[in-house]
Amino acid sequence: MVSVWVAVSLVAFMVILGIGVDFAGHAVAAQDARHVAAEAARAGGQHLRVEAGRARPDVHAAIGAANSYAATAGYSAATNVRGGDTIAVTVTGHYTCQFLSMIGITALPVTGDGTAVVKSVIEGAEQ
Repeated sequence: MVSVWVAVSLVAFMVILGIGVDFAGHAVAAQDARHVAAEAARAGGQHLRVEAGRARPDVHAAIGAANSYAATAGYSAATNVRGGDTIAVTVTGHYTCQFLSMIGITALPVTGDGTAVVKSVIEGAEQ
């Protein structure tokens, strides 16, 4: 009777341990996704054109650079330029489960959002 209890307890312990490990890994992956999204937006913000004396994002080059940065990091990205000066990036990916795959959960989705604003500054004054 003790061996049945130990066997059931061991399985329950492994599932609880797996939930802890995989959800901690998922939290790290979500943090990485946010970081990649922010860096992808900054990468897009490096592609500029001058319009009426102000720096503006080159829309096509900025979107291409942001998506390329995210793809290099292993994420897919949706990028757009809002308001003429804000680059917004949403990245999506997944965390591959280490323990939860024992109960059929092989991956957990992760997403991250990041923005970068292009500002023109001449002699210390924002234009």
